[in-house]
Amino acid sequence: MTPLPSQRTLALLSQVEHQENVAPPELGQLDFLGRMPIPLRRPFKAGLDRVVAQQRSREKVALECCFLAGGEWYHPFDGLATAAASDLPAMVVSTLYHDILSPSFLAHYTPGGTVETSAHSHPSCLAAELADPLGAFRTFATIPFVFLVDEKRLKGRPAPRCWADLLQPCWADDIVFGGWRPNDQVPYQDYNSYLLMALHQEYGSAGMEAFAGNVLHLQHNIRTAVQAGSNSRDVGTISVLPWLQAELSPRRERTKVIWPEDGALVMPIGYLVKPEAAPRVAPLIDYVTGSEVGRILARNCYPPSSMSVENAFPPGVRLKWPGWDYVRSHDLAQESRCAAEIFFKAWQGRQLSGMRACS
Repeated sequence: MTPLPSQRTLALLSQVEHQENVAPPELGQLDFLGRMPIPLRRPFKAGLDRVVAQQRSREKVALECCFLAGGEWYHPFDGLATAAASDLPAMVVSTLYHDILSPSFLAHYTPGGTVETSAHSHPSCLAAELADPLGAFRTFATIPFVFLVDEKRLKGRPAPRCWADLLQPCWADDIVFGGWRPNDQVPYQDYNSYLLMALHQEYGSAGMEAFAGNVLHLQHNIRTAVQAGSNSRDVGTISVLPWLQAELSPRRERTKVIWPEDGALVMPIGYLVKPEAAPRVAPLIDYVTGSEVGRILARNCYPPSSMSVENAFPPGVRLKWPGWDYVRSHDLAQESRCAAEIFFKAWQGRQLSGMRACS
């Protein structure tokens, strides 16, 4: 396994989140528009800047790129779905998020002819069918969500082995997953909507309500990683975290990372390219899919979907996700809202019931 970042990374990530982002130029003038999870932004941008400089020096080609390096995530991506083809960047890099999945937007990036699945894909990614059959969203990396279990808090209970285990009543008030709000008096401003959507897709409303019954609360993944394995009241026995944050937990003598047997929930990271722009942005495609980015991804526990780096995934792990049929036949923004409404109604209702019982 490639070496992990130092514990100092935890502090650095918190600082990066609060940086302001510079407004990009007109999107239609861009050769590249990208965003990545915060732990990947600095090294990814450093390599991107180097490729752009090399093209300017060697080929006399000035590639116009905008990469979101601060805390911004939605803008300018939130305007892509309604933009005309001439107002869209030649190449886009993003996680699989609903603001880039509208059919009208994807149509501008779907190649004609037969789409070939890469023979160099990692077996776990092939089995999970991460490759877009229409060839618009080209996955090159993954965000696996796993369990971080505090073995001391198990108290004789068997550790969860699959996602359905998280719905069992023995875990009441014992699960934490990612979310953020400034205080307890306001709704969550951010939370892992992808997790809730995937659980709702697989287990329905009853499963979502059962999961809500087991959630202690939501908090930032970095805070959970720091606190896991301690006696803090802010964490329970099970934390659902991206693999990076799970591995960064400092109390490994007491905690254990578990890859669910039915598959770690995975969010793809990919790129889209206008077919006519492919020759111009070929150096950027080579960079995104090359070994340099592959090593950055593997080192930070966001494994590349290709075999460009050995041992990027633990051996034999399985991956799961909603799948392309679901993604293309549903409004993911609406599905995410629906799942969240069911979860928070059940979770907040249980919180109020507990408060009444104590009064």
